[in-house]
Amino acid sequence: MVKKRVLFLGILILIGLVYLVMALPGDGAIIVSPSSGSNFTTLSGVLFNISFNNGTDITDPSNATFFLNISGTWSRIGSTSASNGCQVNQTISSCAVNITNSTIPDGIYSINATIYNSTSSTSINNLSNLSNIIYIDNTKPMIFAENITNPLSGKNYSQNLVLNVSAIDALIGMGTVIFNITNNTNNQNATITATREGLTSNYAITINTSHYPDGYYNLTVYANDTVGNLNNSALVYRIIFDNTAPTVTHSCDDYIVVEDETIACTCTATDATAGLNLSYETSGVSFTASPSTSSTGNNKQTTCASQDKANNIRTSTLYYNVTSRSSSSSATSSGGSTTSSTSSANSSSNATSSNTVSQDANNDANNTLQGNQDNSGTPDVKSKTNIWIIAGIIFAIGLGITVYSLMKKHNFKMNAHILTFLRLRR
Repeated sequence: MVKKRVLFLGILILIGLVYLVMALPGDGAIIVSPSSGSNFTTLSGVLFNISFNNGTDITDPSNATFFLNISGTWSRIGSTSASNGCQVNQTISSCAVNITNSTIPDGIYSINATIYNSTSSTSINNLSNLSNIIYIDNTKPMIFAENITNPLSGKNYSQNLVLNVSAIDALIGMGTVIFNITNNTNNQNATITATREGLTSNYAITINTSHYPDGYYNLTVYANDTVGNLNNSALVYRIIFDNTAPTVTHSCDDYIVVEDETIACTCTATDATAGLNLSYETSGVSFTASPSTSSTGNNKQTTCASQDKANNIRTSTLYYNVTSRSSSSSATSSGGSTTSSTSSANSSSNATSSNTVSQDANNDANNTLQGNQDNSGTPDVKSKTNIWIIAGIIFAIGLGITVYSLMKKHNFKMNAHILTFLRLRR
């Protein structure tokens, strides 16, 4: 009998505790607006709204006051007026107000509310019914010109170029990072959205500079967080897009020579946009002043190469023949032709690609080739031995004239002696 009484008493106590928990005031109230996880630059004009079950733990409500948990302390930020108070019906009721306080510092906050009856008040006790987290962020993302790791002001770029920047928003995180490209007259050429690299603060995108006309450009970074705070103070200025190789003029004074004779070849280069890289080869232009003629053969090569500051390279190749002295009169030449091809090589120093172009004399008017380049027939062979042949012919002609004159004069004298002899005999 005693055990049954103890068990019955325990059940009554348990039922009583459940009733007390269910009867705690505020369990029927919930913060509707702003919702948990919302982001704001300011709370001015934001609608604060709490709903509750009328008649359960709140009866005859008059108004509501809203609070923010600032540094662990619930601070009052605004309340409904007694005149318009709360809207009440038989089931769900609510209290709402537009907060005008705009001086709350940036931070992460929770929202609570107290609903006032005519003689008492009730706050929310169930933490799951609060707006547990709202963000107030009125600070622009952190980004500066030095955060732009590529490209750099005043540098030259060609082919593919990686645009890279570091951007941080300490409170709610970054929204978008945009690269705005304008030419030197401030006309917009492109707006490109960068992609975040994993979980880092780096944002990057690759562009092909050959899609832009050669020239000077400025680049501005627009960093925007999720609530619209914009920072566009980071600027890279006067970068050069140059995808045109230097202009090269390459020529030799002859393309068919006799063995061990000297030919002279010259090469000059210019670049209108980025300028020449004077550290490349021979002051930006590589040329063979006197190509070798020590052995005979056809299609020997002499090459000139130049690079500009954007890493574009132009090469020009000429061909010449070296003949032996015995066959110099019938030598043929394939000189003066050039090879034509285009290739690319990566340059990791500035995250671009460089152009290497072989110059084609048939297609590039800037490549002026001189000398005998006719392969269709026997060429006009220039040789120092021709001088001696011409001199011998002139000497022979002069000698013949002299001999003829002497013989003519000698015959005239003999005829005179014969006539004198005949007269004496008569």
